Amino acid sequence: MEERLLDKIAEPFNLNLPEYTSMEQMIDEILPVVKQFSENSLEDKGEDGLLFKVNWVKMSDQPGYTVVSLHAFQPGGEIRIANDGAMDVSSFKILGAKRIIIGDSMYRNSFLYELAFLDNDFLIFKRHGNEANIQDKYLFYCSEPIGSRLTWDEALEKLVGKYRDNQMPWLLILFVLIVVIAVIVYLR
Repeated sequence: MEERLLDKIAEPFNLNLPEYTSMEQMIDEILPVVKQFSENSLEDKGEDGLLFKVNWVKMSDQPGYTVVSLHAFQPGGEIRIANDGAMDVSSFKILGAKRIIIGDSMYRNSFLYELAFLDNDFLIFKRHGNEANIQDKYLFYCSEPIGSRLTWDEALEKLVGKYRDNQMPWLLILFVLIVVIAVIVYLR
């Protein structure tokens, strides 16, 4: 009896995400929940911003994709990319607080993205445009310690868990407060 009561109390704090078939589908589901914890701008701190301070690993849900693709955004508009150590380069340009162009060069094989989520461990860009015409809707990056050891779904679960855990003390306080009020009302 006591075990069941503790299980029921702990149930809201357990992380039970459903199985998703694609990275895009999972990001669509979790973005509304975690968006409130995101940095608001790519420009806030200039060259000291998270975009430039963190080495980002690009995540992919393509079957059999095992390459660790490390992306380092440079203040001059260059992205240095190491694909399992083989070096490559791309470019980017920040357009305002929430928009960025990423591609081979500014106007060749490049796309406009909008900032969907940014913190010190996770970066998500959403491609601008009509979703019906877009094949790869998101660019999903994790910081190097996370992205080099986790798969895309494990990383997204970590993102949800990170902010779910931050809300837990308030939920626990609310629960205790409700119990105290119920006891006071009962004893009157």
